[in-house]
Order: sequence, then structure tokens, then C-alpha cells
Amino acid sequence: MRPRRFTLTALPALLTALAVVGCSSQAAAPSDGATTAAAAVQGVADDTFTIGTTLPLSGGAATSGKGFEAGLNAAVKEINDKGGLLGRQVKLVVLDDGFEAARSVANIRRLGDQENVYAVVSPAGSANIPGSYPYLKQKGMPLFAPVLPPDPKQDSVFLLGTSQRDQARVIVDFLAGKGMKKFAVIGQDNDLGHAIRDGVKEEAATVGAEVVANETTEPNSTEVSSAVLKVREAKPDAIVLGTDNTQSALIMKAVAELDWKPAIMGTSSTVTTGSAGTVGPAGPAAKGIFGTFISELPTSESPEATAWRTAQQAVAPDQVGSAYALQAYASTKIFFEIVTRMGDDLSWTNFQKTAESLKGHASGIYPPITFGPAADGGHVGTTGAKVAEWDGSAWKLISEDWLEPGKVVS
Repeated sequence: MRPRRFTLTALPALLTALAVVGCSSQAAAPSDGATTAAAAVQGVADDTFTIGTTLPLSGGAATSGKGFEAGLNAAVKEINDKGGLLGRQVKLVVLDDGFEAARSVANIRRLGDQENVYAVVSPAGSANIPGSYPYLKQKGMPLFAPVLPPDPKQDSVFLLGTSQRDQARVIVDFLAGKGMKKFAVIGQDNDLGHAIRDGVKEEAATVGAEVVANETTEPNSTEVSSAVLKVREAKPDAIVLGTDNTQSALIMKAVAELDWKPAIMGTSSTVTTGSAGTVGPAGPAAKGIFGTFISELPTSESPEATAWRTAQQAVAPDQVGSAYALQAYASTKIFFEIVTRMGDDLSWTNFQKTAESLKGHASGIYPPITFGPAADGGHVGTTGAKVAEWDGSAWKLISEDWLEPGKVVS
């Protein structure tokens, strides 16, 4: 085959083409001062807007993962039925990571580099997501409302909901208000367990309580009995759970089998407050446990929760009682609200600017949302948690108001 030759007259066109290839995938420079062309934005086409997520659809946290998937699907169907996002039909790419860190990291890279999604929305796996922070920092792609990982204070990462550490602080405050002074922690050897341990230790020192036992379990393991036996020897007033849904249920059963009755309390992730994800498998052993939650319960009568139940019924009616489904639905709607406010400039830079402009935004599901610049302390949009108790058949709301960490409530 004869090699192709480029003439000098073709050189300007060649240089222009190379410049286009070398530009960021996010924004082509407007020639007339107009807003960014949608065709130059990753994940955005004339008639579609693609987002993605990674979830534990299998493994120890599969119950929560399936709830998040259902909530995402409900929000996507709802907006598509109303004409789409800025007139574009939303496409959702969902990948299963099995609650494994390596798979989660690989999935987020695949979403960004192969599936070419605009953003990763409502991924779950607080212990696994931080492994993707370096990639996201380099890529610049938005990660919106990941479920409770540590805040990296990166421009492209936006979190909703009180952190695991601060939920653990609320737990200690709540139990201390009930007169409990000796705490034990059973937590996994991952970011989830470590964050809850840190929160319990910090707040116990503040309220004059003592951490008398601290036992570790391995992620995705079903062996919890040795940890429970060691904790019992320390005679705590309460056990704080830093374990996945499956392990939390097994711990409740192991405690019940010993005919032992310490208070047991976990976070929205570790006891799936508001859903049957943990209490269901635990059966009668779950009666009387407490849990914090960071978005309204599925039984809320707010207009927004009512709208969610209608939307959820249309795509996954078995998840109408799932707090995880409600949380993912609400997070995704907030994401859609930010994009809608962006207008024609859909660059990632403008997404950051628009998200940071939210001040006290009322979603009806989360506490009022305010994102400030990441450099000012991170991109956590809400604070506080509420408390509920499982009475054997339903979650009963204990606190009407959002409780801020650092305030003992008697």
C-alpha cells in the first residue's frame, strides 16, 4: 500500500484535528462565546445523558446494593417519563463489585474510561470507594453521593450524609444519654470498621465513657462468634457495630444465643436502619436494637417520600420499604437538580461550581444541603443523624430532629 502523503495545504486541517484530539473531553472552546457544546462532554449526546454506578449486588452487602440499584432506577425512570434530563434520556450503567475493593476500583475506572459516563452516582461500599480517589483526582470526573466513605476533600467528589465516624459519635451520645458508660466495638478490618472505631473512641473520651473491648472481623466472613465471646468478657453496656449487614445479623444472633442483653446499635450502613436488610436475617434477635439514619425513613409521610414510593412501585415494588432505595432515589434527584441548573454548560468544572452554589437546599429526604468548596473542609453536603429502634416488626422513630455529633441527649 502506498503511504499517504500530507501536503502543506493540508497541514492547517491536520493541526486542527490534532488539537481537537488533544483537548479535554469535557469542553471544546466556544468560537463565539456560546456555552460549551454538549457533543464535547463525556457521557452527553444529543439525545442521551449517561451516568453509572458500582454496587455490591453480591457479597456480604448485597441487600443494600440491590436497594441502591432500585432507587437509582426509580429516579431514572421518573425523569425519563417526564421528558428526560435537559431533554435527554438518562442511561444508567450498573456494575457489580461484590463488596470487594479491587472490583470497585476497577469498575469506577471502567465507567470513566470505557463506558464514558458523565458521572458516577450513588455508588455503595464505604470501605471500597477510597481506592478510586487517585483516579478520580486525575480524571476529574464527578463522583456524586457515594455512600459514606471518608471525605477526600477533592473537587470532583461530593458526599451526602453524615460520615460513619460522626454517626458513631451520635451513637455514643445517644447511648450515654441513656446512662451507658462502657462500650464495645465489633468492626471489620476496613475503612468502615476503622471509621466507626475512631468515632466511638473520640466521643467516649468526650462524654466520660470507656471503650472496654475492640474486636475485629474480616470482611465477607461469617465467623463472628469469637469476637462476640471476647466482647462479653469485657461486660460492656452496649455494642457498637462496624460490620456489614450479614455480620451484623450474625452478631445479633450470637448475642441472643448467649442469653445476653447488652444494647446493640449500628449506623445506617451496619444495621440498614429503615429497611429489613439486617433485622430480617437476624430475626427475633434484632428486637430492641438501635440504628442511626441519615435520610428519612421509608415510612415518612413527606411529599418527597410519597413520590418516591410511587416511583419505586413502578420499577421494583419489593424495595418500597428499603431505606437504601429511598436514599439512592433522593441522591440521584439532587444530582439531576444540579445538572438542570447548569443549563447548556455541562462541563465538569461547571458541575463543581453549580453543586458548590447549593445553600440549604431542601430535598425533603436529607437534611438541608449545603456544599462549600472542597478546600474549605470537604464536600459533605449534610450533617446530623436521626435514631430509630427496631420493635420486632418495624423501625420506630426515636428522635424527631437531626442530632448533631457532640451533643448528649438525655
